[in-house]
Amino acid sequence: MRAAFIEIDLRRIALNLANLAGHVPGASVMAVVKANAYGHGAVPVSQAALQAGAEWLGVATIDEAEELRHAGILAPILTLGHVRPEEYELCARRAISTTISEPEQVAMAERGAMRGGRPVGVHLKLDTGMGRIGARPSDAVALAQQVARSEHLRLEGVFSHFASAGQDDGFTRKQTAQFTTALQKLERQELLPPWRHIQNSAGILLGPIPGVNLVRAGIAMYGLHPDGVSPPPTGLAPALSLHARVTFVKRVPRGTPIGYGGTFVTEREMQIATLGVGYADGYRRGLSGRARVLLGGMHWRVAGRVSMDQTTIAVDSDFPVAAGDEAVLIGRQGDREVSAEELARVLGTINYEIVTGLSTRLPRVYRPRN
Repeated sequence: MRAAFIEIDLRRIALNLANLAGHVPGASVMAVVKANAYGHGAVPVSQAALQAGAEWLGVATIDEAEELRHAGILAPILTLGHVRPEEYELCARRAISTTISEPEQVAMAERGAMRGGRPVGVHLKLDTGMGRIGARPSDAVALAQQVARSEHLRLEGVFSHFASAGQDDGFTRKQTAQFTTALQKLERQELLPPWRHIQNSAGILLGPIPGVNLVRAGIAMYGLHPDGVSPPPTGLAPALSLHARVTFVKRVPRGTPIGYGGTFVTEREMQIATLGVGYADGYRRGLSGRARVLLGGMHWRVAGRVSMDQTTIAVDSDFPVAAGDEAVLIGRQGDREVSAEELARVLGTINYEIVTGLSTRLPRVYRPRN
């Protein structure tokens, strides 16, 4: 195994999922595993989530859905993002449900279903305030009627997406009202599909919504806060940790420059420990000289610039450290922690970007579920 690796606690993902389900009794759960399950590994996380009770899987692209199907996963999968015209045939052949936002997509999905020889499951996407893809709520009935007229399409769901849940209650209520009104209109026309969903992770934490029977568990399923910067909500805990082994240790005198450009110069005699991880692994260059790393249960500062494949930390001259020792760059060691949120604050970003940015060249090691 490489000197750097990611550890994923699948048991923790299952516990997080159960916690989220407890916020919305009676609703089914879609585990969102797009972007390689937010950096955690799409196939193992999907398997764990399904065993923990999730009924649906959500992805962003057809390629992501195909990865799950190739792994033998047969559960319902919804592609939440854009589908190219030539991909609808694959949706039919592989039983991948698709998002529809406009009449032209209905026609393309119908042609793909005919070529694929099987119906394509359709979820109507309504834009209630996110401002990205989605039909106007007032067009929901017309779009549903178009889908219902086709013998090659199956109207499975209707959904929207919260833009500011947990941050702007007024705007969230406005979105909920628009979505609920659309559901009522669909029901009056006997077009209400089996699945109705609007709640993302932040929306799940707000509790049940009348008429909604499916929720999408994304970032919170991985134990991270939906606002991107806060510690995990009560009952949730991060499932991911990033580890790197010390590959080399040397003692250097005061005044020694370290790394590209010599941006760090030792103020006293110190030990410089090199870790086998760098920005090609997703440990960002912007963390240079600013981030903390855990080694021997203590926090140490990154010394100098993060390189493509290596990172150096400055350790007290009398602290015991040797090649092969394990450092933690995200996660806990003893009673101390470096969180994804801490790195996000350093970089001026959010925890989502920290975990999804971890490279696929880092091996993922999965803890058993019991």
